[in-house]
Amino acid sequence: MNVKNLDSLKYKRGLYTYLDLLIIEALGKYGPRNLNKIAKSLKIPESTVRYRIKKMIEKGLLFLSTSVYHTNIGLKKNLVIVDINPVFYEYMPKFLRSLGYWSYVRHVHGDHEGYYTLYIAPAKNVNEVRRFVRGMKKLDLIYNYNIYYSTCLYGVKPSTKWYDLKSNRWEFEWDTLKDSIENADTELPFNLKDPDGYPILADYMDIVILKELELDPTITYNELAEKLNTTPQNIYYHYHKHILKNNLIEGFEISFRKFNPNRSLVIYFITRFLSYDYFAKTANVFRELPIVHSMGKIIGSNGLFYVVYLPVEEVPRLFNTMNELVELGFIKDYEYRYAHYKDYAARQTLAYKKFKNGEWEFSFEEYMDELYQHYEEALRKIRINS
Repeated sequence: MNVKNLDSLKYKRGLYTYLDLLIIEALGKYGPRNLNKIAKSLKIPESTVRYRIKKMIEKGLLFLSTSVYHTNIGLKKNLVIVDINPVFYEYMPKFLRSLGYWSYVRHVHGDHEGYYTLYIAPAKNVNEVRRFVRGMKKLDLIYNYNIYYSTCLYGVKPSTKWYDLKSNRWEFEWDTLKDSIENADTELPFNLKDPDGYPILADYMDIVILKELELDPTITYNELAEKLNTTPQNIYYHYHKHILKNNLIEGFEISFRKFNPNRSLVIYFITRFLSYDYFAKTANVFRELPIVHSMGKIIGSNGLFYVVYLPVEEVPRLFNTMNELVELGFIKDYEYRYAHYKDYAARQTLAYKKFKNGEWEFSFEEYMDELYQHYEEALRKIRINS
């Protein structure tokens, strides 16, 4: 979207003004820690940029977070999808969050009612994460489960690529995907490639700074210093000499509510490919689509995990396109779960309190004890209500 006739862009069109859309797109280009650059690129005061961002966040239209490159602090992403025993439906979030390294929990639908949970746990403890999930199955809390190990999730930058200014609406160009994939490059960004290892390149101050940046990527050095009881100079040193130098940030999560949430779906895909080339080509095309929120490579395979957000009326066209890509041999197969906007969802920052003496603590027995406590509590309530 070109910056022209800026005064006309200040008038509201739907949920956003055109100026809001330009700011959101610039956030993707420059990042939320470069609001001065955004203001200069749009030729407006920085105070206006800050004001519009604040208003969109307050209205629930915009969400900002820093995407930590967990690989370089020794953590690995475990994508866990479970089919739940409906008897324990209302207690499931507590069960899943008993393992202290949970990052995101979402109620999803499919062949069975289920939950999608992202555990960002020490790479050396992935077997214990699996044991925890298996323990839930032994208690008959869940029927089945799948665990996928993902690279760090690539946050797709916000784009008005499919937005038509003249009609003030999103135009979904499904017919262009086939040719786009055929002609796409196979070179991927670093966070969509299998990592060589999981080094810990951070100290405790780095970790707590990252935690605060997850909560608010626009926070200033002075604000960080006040929160962490240190000096702005110390914050500056750790941010530039440790965090940036050691590549501890992979980017920023910039989510905005493009569509009416009451008539939209969030769909979680696992897609497998017959060859690396088609995997890479498809990933490169999908990471430019405004309907894709984030994605990650399934480690050790030509598999792609990605999250799609779109209006319900476009869902049939999405699946028609996916099936066509299967028929053409671009995609081997895919599976999915979906969620409504109002379905249960929770998230938390990285588990900074578990980082001690340069290592991550993983208290498996403690997590299992908490799970059993929630299980016994749930059984008592179920018996009372039956």
